[in-house]
Amino acid sequence: MLAELAIADLVLIAEARLELVPGLNVITGETGAGKTLLTQGVGLLLGQKGEESLVRPGADQAVVQAVFDDDGETLSVARRITRAGRSRAFLDGLVSSLPAVEAVLRERVAFYGQLEHARLLQLDRQLDLLDAWAGPDQVELLDAYAEAWTAMQSRSRELEALRGQGRDREREIDLLRFQIGEIEAAAVEPGEDERLKAERERLRHAEKLVERVAGAAALLSDEASGGGLDALRAAERLLTEAEGLDPSLGSAAARLAGVTAEADDLLDALRAYLDDFDVDPAHRDAVELRHDQLSLLARKYGGSADAVIAHAAAAGERLAALDRLAADESGLVEAVAAARERAAALAARLSAARAAAAPVFAAGVAGELRGLAMPHVRFEVVLQRRGGSEALGPRGADEAEFVFSANPGVPPRPLRDTASGGELSRAMLAIKSLAHLGHDVRTLIFDEVDTGIGGVTASVLGERLAALAQATQIVCITHLPQVAVFADRHFVIRKLTDPEADTTETVVSEVSGDERIDELARMLGGRAGDETARELARALLEQAAAARPS
Repeated sequence: MLAELAIADLVLIAEARLELVPGLNVITGETGAGKTLLTQGVGLLLGQKGEESLVRPGADQAVVQAVFDDDGETLSVARRITRAGRSRAFLDGLVSSLPAVEAVLRERVAFYGQLEHARLLQLDRQLDLLDAWAGPDQVELLDAYAEAWTAMQSRSRELEALRGQGRDREREIDLLRFQIGEIEAAAVEPGEDERLKAERERLRHAEKLVERVAGAAALLSDEASGGGLDALRAAERLLTEAEGLDPSLGSAAARLAGVTAEADDLLDALRAYLDDFDVDPAHRDAVELRHDQLSLLARKYGGSADAVIAHAAAAGERLAALDRLAADESGLVEAVAAARERAAALAARLSAARAAAAPVFAAGVAGELRGLAMPHVRFEVVLQRRGGSEALGPRGADEAEFVFSANPGVPPRPLRDTASGGELSRAMLAIKSLAHLGHDVRTLIFDEVDTGIGGVTASVLGERLAALAQATQIVCITHLPQVAVFADRHFVIRKLTDPEADTTETVVSEVSGDERIDELARMLGGRAGDETARELARALLEQAAAARPS
C-alpha cells in the first residue's frame, strides 16, 4: 500500500507529508486551496510532463516522493524537477529512468481523475472494460488475436507494397539487365584500366623508347666496335689467365664472369623488349578505343575497372532478388490469406466470449448502481459486429456501447448521451468496483469521483467507498462531507496567505477530533464557531460509524 506521500516545493506547497493508512483516506479543502496539487504530484510520478513552472517561487527544485509498504517490504520512488526544467527519477534512492519508475508505480497504484469520466464515454474504452472484467482467459484470447491481427496487417502491407511497386520493379529490372549486359559485353578485367594507362604512356614515348633501348642494346652487343660485352669477355679471359698464375685472383675472376653473364642476359631482355614493342598505328588506335570504352564505363559505374566489375556483381544480386520478389508474390498472397483466416477465427472466438460476458457484466454494473441510490437503473452492453473489408480491427470485430436509463419507463440510451454528471460519476465507480480495475494494485486514487453528487446519494457513495476500502486502500479527494465522514484518515489542505510578506502557501495536515468536526462543519456550509453545523457533523460521523461495513 501507499504508506507515505511527500511533496516539497511544488507550486504552492512548501512541504507536505501524508502518512496514509489502509482503508479510506480522504483529502478535503476549500475550492482553490490546492487539492489537485496532490494528484498532480502523483501524476508526475506516473510520468506526466514536468516543467520549471511547477517549482515553487524561491525554490531550486520540486520533489515528489512516494513510499510503499508491501507486507513489511518498503519501496521508495521519487521525481525531482529543477528550476532549469531538468527532471530526474529515483528508485529506492538511486537514479533511475522515468519509464522504470512509472512501471513500478503502475503495478501498485491506479489513478482515476476527471479524465477518466471522459474516457468512460469512449467506445473503445467500454470494450476494454468489458474485456478486463471477463478475466485472464479473455485477456489471453485478446492478446492472441492482437498478435494474429498484427501479423495479418504486416503481411498485407508487404503485399500492397509489392504490388504497388510492380511497375517500378519492372523498370529497375530492365535497367539492371542493360547494365549487366553492357559490362559483360565489354569483358572488363580486374586492373585493366591501370594497365591501359601504362600502355598509353609507353606508346606516347614510343620513338624515344625504341631509340634509347636500341642504343643501349647496340653498346652491349658484340656487333659494336668495342661493345660492352666484347670488352667484358676479353677482360674475363685475361683475368682467368692471371688466376692461373695467382690463385688469389679467383674471387675477382668469378665476379667478372658473373657481370659478363648478367650483361649477356640484359642484352637478351633489351632485344626481347624491342621485338615485343608494337608501334603499329593500328595497335595505338586499339589501345585508345579500349581506354575510351573503359573510361565511359568507369564514369557510369564507379570510377575504376574493379568498381565496374563490382557493380555488375551487385546488379546481378539485385536482379536475382527482384526476380524472387516477383516469384514470391503468389506465396505472399497465400500468407495474407492464412493470416486473415487465423485472425478471423480468433475474432469469432472473442466475439462469442464477449457475447457471453456482456449480460453478466451489465447485470453486475446495474446491481452496483442500485446500491448507489439508483433503484430503477437499467444498464446494458450492446455489442455489434462489424462487417465488410474493415470488419477486423485491433480489438477484434466488435464494437461495444454502454446504454443506460436511470428512470422507469425510459428506454436505455447510450451512456454518453443520457448520463448526468452525478450519474456518470456513479457509473464510473460501479464499473471500477465490478471490473476490479484495481485488482492487480493495492491503492486506488480518486480525484473527485463525487462530481455532480449530493444529498442521500452522497451518503450511499461514501458507504460504497468505505466498503471498497475494506479490500483496497483508497485515497479520495472529495468535496462532500457525506463521503469524508467514512474516512479512516482525514487530511485537510489549506491555502495560507501573508499579505505583508506577499506570499501564498498551501499546507496539508491530518485532522481528527474537534479539528475534524470543524472541517466537516465547514464542508456543510457552517462558519467558524457554527455549533449547528458542528452538531450536524457529529451526527454524520455517528451515522457513518453505524453504516460502516463490519
